[in-house]
Amino acid sequence: MTMGDISEKTRAHLTRVYSTLLTSTLSCVVGMYLNSTFMFTGFLMTLASIFGMIYFMYQVNSSSNSESTQIGYLLAFAFFMGFQAGPGIHHIAAVDPQMLTQAVAYTGTSFASFSAISLFSQRRTFLFLGGVIMTMMQAMALYSIFSWLGGSTIGLGYIMVSLFMTCLWIIFDTQIIVEQAEQGQRQVAKHAMTLFMDLF
Repeated sequence: MTMGDISEKTRAHLTRVYSTLLTSTLSCVVGMYLNSTFMFTGFLMTLASIFGMIYFMYQVNSSSNSESTQIGYLLAFAFFMGFQAGPGIHHIAAVDPQMLTQAVAYTGTSFASFSAISLFSQRRTFLFLGGVIMTMMQAMALYSIFSWLGGSTIGLGYIMVSLFMTCLWIIFDTQIIVEQAEQGQRQVAKHAMTLFMDLF
């Protein structure tokens, strides 16, 4: 089984993107662990983290930075993403620690599976999903607004559709990255950040 009609340069680029994604995930885990252990909470800390993430995201996308600098900013961005999730992780661990293990296993399996679907299928096969995803996002946004105005709660169906849409994002983003790499746009940090957001 081979990766469709992907060139050798694109395969090398994808290897670097996924290794950067792994490093970013580890940085995120460190941020989660620190904040779930020491609980750095509060309005000012949250505000500083949000502004930090916005700044780091801007620096990752800035073409004036070198690739190694962009990757450094990506690692900082991933750390703060994990840092923000730390208190939530702490509360889940207090209720049911096994839930965290299951979440990591399910997330890793799903991400690997849908990435493989995208990589081993023919190029541009799933690019049509962009329209489907945008339509679903609009429908879900309207549903959320009407639920909020009507005072009703969001049900299990909404959560399942959100999970399904996340899986479609993984497939779509992976194919977009492959297409950009084939056209010579091999931005490791930017592509790794896209996949990291899908994984997160």
